[in-house]
Amino acid sequence: YEQWARTNVYRQRQAGYAAVTVALPLGDMTSDQTRRVADLARQYAGGDVRATVEQNLLLRSVREKDLPALHRALAAASLARPGAGTLADITACPGTDTCKLGIASSRGLAAELTTRFAARTGELDPAVESLRIKTSGCFNSCGQHHIADIGFYGVSRNVGGYAVPHFQVVLGGKWRENASSYGLASGAIPSKRIPEVIERITARFVAERRESETFQDYTQRIGKRALKEMFADLAAVPAHDEAPGFYSDWGDPREFTLGDMGVGECAGEVVSLTEFDFAAAEAQLFDAQLRLEEDAVEPADQLAYGAMLLGARGLVKTEFIDVGDEPAAIVREFRTRFFDTQLFFDKYAGGKFGMYLFRRHESGPRATAEAAHRLIEEAQLFLEACHACQARLAARPAAGLPPPPPAAAQRA
Repeated sequence: YEQWARTNVYRQRQAGYAAVTVALPLGDMTSDQTRRVADLARQYAGGDVRATVEQNLLLRSVREKDLPALHRALAAASLARPGAGTLADITACPGTDTCKLGIASSRGLAAELTTRFAARTGELDPAVESLRIKTSGCFNSCGQHHIADIGFYGVSRNVGGYAVPHFQVVLGGKWRENASSYGLASGAIPSKRIPEVIERITARFVAERRESETFQDYTQRIGKRALKEMFADLAAVPAHDEAPGFYSDWGDPREFTLGDMGVGECAGEVVSLTEFDFAAAEAQLFDAQLRLEEDAVEPADQLAYGAMLLGARGLVKTEFIDVGDEPAAIVREFRTRFFDTQLFFDKYAGGKFGMYLFRRHESGPRATAEAAHRLIEEAQLFLEACHACQARLAARPAAGLPPPPPAAAQRA
């Protein structure tokens, strides 16, 4: 009871009354539990129940003298889980469970993290216990990853011909003050290594934070380079035959794979050139974040634009290796071979992400911090779309589909 009262009960301004959070892991409850909550709301909270953005329920205006009885009744319905508003109270969108846009299993990851941290409720450092973790299955913000202290959104990476579930790590968002600050992606990590990322970040935070320093202040003080270095080594993915577990997602035993592509030597060379450009693009985009952090707006803008060009060039090289480095040529070939042919198009977003590149190419640099921040976010989404496009093209042989016709033939 004491642990539940500490984390799930909030004293209201009205003397003698409290608000009680009913913590629901993954936001789930049974029909029997729902009816029981309705009964308890009528008995203790004036019949009022509110759903919260953290996927919990809130009972308001509960008399403090009724809290022990309410706790016993909730416990009888398996609804007295402590830890509301703590590291173990994780928000997650449906992800690959039910959403057609899902790339990685946000609910599977959230379930794993909830189990781990719920077992340590009351043992964590208070500065860590109060942090918020939010996960999304894709780049959309349904899981609120962008305003979390530690957020994740699902992406995929091609490793040796296999698709590997990853999550982009988003650090330093601010959910207080009406979500006054958004975090930026700091690197993609294999899904199965995300718990290690959290352990490292939180351990360093406890060891290095200054007195009364918030997590947002800490991340800003040490900078994005130091943050990324905490978990950069975890980005490596073992070979499939060494660690097949990396090639499936949390809560889903099926292999998250596109299969062995079986490509020949020439195609293999093209793929390696593409992946080389993709890696260079991600490194350059991270440098853009560092420069923005230093208030170097124009270099940040140029680096983000350059990262988009590298991603586009990587795709173009799958058809035209000699595309060169000139921005106008890259954009022209990308438009002709991937945008006009709709090879780049997302099933639901269409050509939206390609338009980010065209808009920046045509408008030129934008010399404000807000514009540079937006361009960095757009560049991240563009690069994820490049990865997705590459994965779709690579999957065609495995699915017994012919390669797409050359751009010239499609135009004809």
